[in-house]
Amino acid sequence: MKNLITTSKTIAVLSFAIGTILFALQLYFSNSYKLIYPGIIFIFVAVIINTTALLGLLLGLIDNKNRSALLQATGLVLTNIPIAFLYFYILIETL
Repeated sequence: MKNLITTSKTIAVLSFAIGTILFALQLYFSNSYKLIYPGIIFIFVAVIINTTALLGLLLGLIDNKNRSALLQATGLVLTNIPIAFLYFYILIETL
């Protein structure tokens, strides 16, 4: 179970870091639309991977004594959702 928690946290942090880098690059190169397609592909891949990790964490909550660590990892994965919406809103307003 510890491996699932560590993997899920790593996936969440990497998704955040890559998404933030793509977001910052798009803001910096606001006149160019070359990063739009890689960004969309990244979003689709990140949603699939993060959803898989989230489902694994939720299934792990069913009968596990280490619920605190599982809930923390679940919260970290879920934190990416409002951040992604914020980035999307800012990009729409700046384009």
